Parts: sequence; C-alpha cells; structure tokens
Amino acid sequence: MNKSSYTILLLSVLIVIVPASDGQLELIHADRSIGKIVDGKRVRILTGNVLARQDTLTMACEQAVFYEEQDRIDFIGKVRLNDGHRVLRARKIRYFTETRLAECTGNVRISGKTDSLYAEKFIYHFREKIAEGHNNVFVWDKLNRTRLWGDYGNHNSAQKYTLVKKNARFEHTETDEGDTLIITSSVMEYFGLEPRRAIAIKNVNIRQGELRAQCDSAVYSISEEQVHLRITPVAWQDQSEMKGAMIDLMMDSLEVKDILIQEAAELKSLGDSVTMKYNYLRGKSIHVELANRKPIRITARNNASSIYILNDQGVNQGTNSASSDSIVIFFTEGEMDSISIIGGSEGIFYPADYQGEIKGEY
Repeated sequence: MNKSSYTILLLSVLIVIVPASDGQLELIHADRSIGKIVDGKRVRILTGNVLARQDTLTMACEQAVFYEEQDRIDFIGKVRLNDGHRVLRARKIRYFTETRLAECTGNVRISGKTDSLYAEKFIYHFREKIAEGHNNVFVWDKLNRTRLWGDYGNHNSAQKYTLVKKNARFEHTETDEGDTLIITSSVMEYFGLEPRRAIAIKNVNIRQGELRAQCDSAVYSISEEQVHLRITPVAWQDQSEMKGAMIDLMMDSLEVKDILIQEAAELKSLGDSVTMKYNYLRGKSIHVELANRKPIRITARNNASSIYILNDQGVNQGTNSASSDSIVIFFTEGEMDSISIIGGSEGIFYPADYQGEIKGEY
C-alpha cells in the first residue's frame, strides 16, 4: 500500500475499536483518526464527535489524543465524562485508564445527584469518588442546602466530606426566603452525613442576620442548629458586645434565639450616646434570650455585677452599680424595662452629674 492510499484509509475511519475486555478503554467513534509517532511513542489523534467508553464510564469531546503506551488519553474541547453517578465537564481532561484518574482544567464542573463542584482545576479519582480542586473552588450540597468556597478544596462524595482552605466560606440556608448563616475562616471542614456539622479554624468570622461574631475555632452543629465559638470569641448584636471563654449560639430555623456566654462572661452595650458611656453586665455566665432578633431577657449568674445608665425619654437619670448572685434584665421591644437583683445584693446609685469613679466601671 502506498503512502497516499494509507492516508485515505486513515481519513475514512469513522469508528475505531480497541478490544474492550474488562477495564479496557473502548474507542467507539471519531470523524477522523490519525496515527503518529511523537518522541518515539505511538500516538493516535481522534477529531470530530469523539466517543469512548471504559466499563460504565462514557467519554465525549471534540478531540482526543490517545497515548497507547502510557494508558493515557487527553480529551480536548467540550469534554464530558459520565459514569452514571457523576458528570465531569471541562475544556480539557487528561485521563489515565489504569488508575481511573482525571486531571481536569478550564471551567471544570462536576455534577452529581446531590452535589455539584466547580473550579478552574480538578483532579478527580473515579474509583474513590474524590475530587481535589484548585482556584475558585465551589462545592454545593444540594440536599442539605450548604455551599462552600475556597482557593483549594477536597471533596469526598461517598462520605459527603469537604475540606476547603484559603479564603474559606460556608453558607447554610433553610429555605430560599429564610435566614442564611455565613462562616468564613482560613480552614473549613464540612460533614454532610449525620451528625452534620461544619468546623471552622483560624480567623473565624460568623454572620447571621444582625449578629456578628469572631473567634479562632468554631463548630456549627447543623442538626442541632447550634454554633459553638471557642478561642477568644467575641460577638456583637445590635449595639451590644459579648465576650467570654466560650460563646454558644442556639437557633431555630437559623434565627438566633439564645446566646450563652461562659467563663468570665461580659456584655457591654451603649447606654448614653451623648456621653458615650456604656452599660456593663458581668458574671461567670450570661444567658441572652431573643425574640424577633431583639433581647427579651438577659441573665447573669454567679458573682454577677452590672453598671447600667438609667434613661427617661432619652435623658440620663444616673447610673446604677449592683452586684449579687444573679442579675436579670428584662426588655420591652428591645429596650431595657427593669432589673431584678437576686441573692446577696449590693447596689449604689450615682446621679447623672456625679463626676467621681463608679464602682466596677473600667
């Protein structure tokens, strides 16, 4: 056969079959097939409506370069790999037939029945169902209505486990119209199986409605709707600042209903905007109860103390300093209504024009 006839034969090939025993790659279709020797190795280039298969995995693209001696095939242009459980789409996928590993680049999307992943680059292991993503990673757990972002991500779909690093962001919503809990951190772990939870580590910031919080370690128990803040936690609600060794947020349908501050607990709120003086409440623990995002009752227990500025229609009437076993503050429509001092109480009232030191103030 002369060279011209050989070329015509290659150009006329529409279907290329490789023996498809178990685990073997089967090249089903291509508009054109050309064989070449590149760097001393045999290469087959397939173009136009390329279709291949390996066991239950189907592969489609515009062009494929098959490295016969390396058990590797490069899919290029509108690549789509589908194993019946998950669909990979990318501009280019380098696929290794022996290890079932796919190196995906260029607007990569991995879609499953309950989750979806996006990144500029993914390494996907079909056997283990593990994806390692780089650059603008996004993971969406459709079933549990959670979303994660980061510069790097590792997702195990079989175990429903996700790890994201660098500019990590986690969001959880109950409904389209409901509240959204947002957590950002340096590192984020998400566990989609029961007990469902998210763990945030280092530079943690939390936002839910009007509440803001910071700490260096937080655990969000999704099933119980509780957020546990640890390592120098601080939280803000309206004009109040809360500090303690530990802060726990209890929610109902993602709306914060209770805030529990433990160990050296302190709550600070603006008492007089003219003089910029603050109210203080301290105790071993402080429990803040909320309704419609406003406080209805705040209770300080064990060595409780308070400094509160008394106002009447916006006019400063003086400051009350008190200490006791427990102090309970009641609110009406978010405004302080009354204070109950319980057990071994001691209190001092300072008039508004008092210029000296107020006991317990700092």
